Amino acid sequence: MPKLCEILSPAQQLELAVLARSPFRLADTFASFVGQFYDRSDFDRLARQVSDLYDAEGAERADHFRARLNRRLHDRYHDPVAWEVMPTEGRQAA
Repeated sequence: MPKLCEILSPAQQLELAVLARSPFRLADTFASFVGQFYDRSDFDRLARQVSDLYDAEGAERADHFRARLNRRLHDRYHDPVAWEVMPTEGRQAA
């Protein structure tokens, strides 16, 4: 029998995680895996996706997730998540 993570797409896995875990608990889990990402921008992108999912349930839940994750990253001597992404100069429309 296949595992649930083998059946669900990554987007569905995130949705399920948001439904199953509190913002505080999921932020703690995310912070524990920050060093596993080769490219930190991938980690930040994933955190923004989760924040958006919590935001769909209510802005307060997204705020709790963001605040807790940034605090846990600080505790682990990492920079906070880049919540607002600005286009780079080379990508801006002319």
